[in-house]
Amino acid sequence: MNFQNWRTRWRPGANSPVPGRPPDHERASASPAEANAPTHPAPDGSPRGALRFVVLCASVVMLAFLGTNQAWSVFIAPLRDAFAFSDSQLQFVFTTGTLTFCSVIILGGRLHDRFGVRPLALASALLMGIGWWLASAGGSRYICLWLGIGVLVSSGSAMGYVCPLATAIKWFPHRAGLVAGLSAAGFGSGPILLSNVVEVLLRNGWPALRIFGLVGGVWAPVILATGLLLVSPQGRNPALRASTFNRRDLWVDIRFWTLFAGMLFGTLPYLVVMGSVKPLGTAFGIGAAAAAATISVVAGGNTVGRIAWGVLVDRLGPRRAMLAAQYGMLVSILCLLLTGRAHAVAFLVAAFGVGFCYGSNFSIYPATVSRLYGAHVIGSVYPFVMAAQGISSFGPTLNGMLFDHTGSYLPGLSLAAVLAAAGIFLTLRLSRTMATT
Repeated sequence: MNFQNWRTRWRPGANSPVPGRPPDHERASASPAEANAPTHPAPDGSPRGALRFVVLCASVVMLAFLGTNQAWSVFIAPLRDAFAFSDSQLQFVFTTGTLTFCSVIILGGRLHDRFGVRPLALASALLMGIGWWLASAGGSRYICLWLGIGVLVSSGSAMGYVCPLATAIKWFPHRAGLVAGLSAAGFGSGPILLSNVVEVLLRNGWPALRIFGLVGGVWAPVILATGLLLVSPQGRNPALRASTFNRRDLWVDIRFWTLFAGMLFGTLPYLVVMGSVKPLGTAFGIGAAAAAATISVVAGGNTVGRIAWGVLVDRLGPRRAMLAAQYGMLVSILCLLLTGRAHAVAFLVAAFGVGFCYGSNFSIYPATVSRLYGAHVIGSVYPFVMAAQGISSFGPTLNGMLFDHTGSYLPGLSLAAVLAAAGIFLTLRLSRTMATT
């Protein structure tokens, strides 16, 4: 394939004669099914007015209730104490959840392009509700815990993820990075919400399985209600995506592989650390209260990072933003490794930095996909970039195995630092190669 120069393709606004509209070769007429997708007119033909802010708020809330997987470590200690599950078993639930998410999101993206938002919101709510119920009813048996949380809940989260993200970007075509960051910040705030609710309930004597039931009974209806509020602006529904767009072209597109590699090495070091961040704090001797707050601190960094990097990618461009985030991840992990034992504040600041840089992935990459391929094929392209996180999902299990064999979290932290450095090297090399094509 013949691609334009890196600097031209990746300059903000390049190849986008009309912001928010895909290139001419990617636009096509609507199919009958797509033509019936819910749309809403806007003044003077542009996506303005109060409705777009309603859609944005609904997107943020829906993603907050979809984002539960990364609060998993709050359940590790009570489940291990109650049912004698090993650390590697519990980490495998987290790994399965991440792998499932990154697999199912590809299907969810295609279904979103074909059927629209509301059917996907219903499927998402049903899967999450059934998953939490199964974990509550049979979580004392590992297979039920693994299937309920690792497979069904993560499938529901993935099925609904693209809907609010893609819809919000269509309403704000001139601020794709910022809106992607705000929407993704909702997903990043999900672990803060869930972990704080769980901590309060655990302190009040609730068993983990009972908490699973409560989460399913509350979270699933909220996902469905907010999903029903999502509509596309008139003229910007999924029907406008390119019918001629061929996903097979991605496999020979070096721009895609740069995004894939950036997502892989932007998420893998974080997942190695995050899967056991609360036990890590306890092992480092930062105190029970600080260790309990670690999940919220990392998730808070993740949330703030998604917004901040959304602004930065609009200003710096994707390549500089990618490299800045990867350098920041390496520095944060090294600080955690070298100064985390010194003081609880040092540990929490470094953990915040890890979450902050991890959040960049979910602002930089959807905004870049929108810029390069068109906003209306986000559901077709971005899930393949997200699939890199499926490989990253093995990080927590590997960290758990290292801990089971060594009794220390230091090998896992060292591995995370090496992976972050490798990501910087690979991104620099891919960027150099692309500049010459």
